[in-house]
Amino acid sequence: MTQIEHFALFTDQLERLRDFYVEAFGLRVVLDNSRAPVPGYFLADGRGVVLEIIERPQEIPAVETRYACHVAFSVADLGAARARLEVFGCRFEAETAVETDSFKTAFFRDPAGNRCQIVWRQTPLVGD
Repeated sequence: MTQIEHFALFTDQLERLRDFYVEAFGLRVVLDNSRAPVPGYFLADGRGVVLEIIERPQEIPAVETRYACHVAFSVADLGAARARLEVFGCRFEAETAVETDSFKTAFFRDPAGNRCQIVWRQTPLVGD
């Protein structure tokens, strides 16, 4: 059976973005490619999900991800997660916030400008 191995984000501040995901989400570096021709890091959570952050070459422009893509993180407490991310300077989109009894979500930008989401679901999309 096929499964997703990792997903990737570009950044022009590689170490800053690595530190953000390690400190804000508790991810750990599982592969340090910072000296590779295209520098990057692979960061993992404790459940097998891997995020690769890749240094964006200067000649490649940053893209607007509002309607293109985002990375979503499942959280146990949306309010606590939001407060923690605000400590890191994250600002949240007011117009896309949802809070119901069964689903809560908030979108923000990581330090490299990538669009991200925190999500709480009463019933997870897939089982544990």
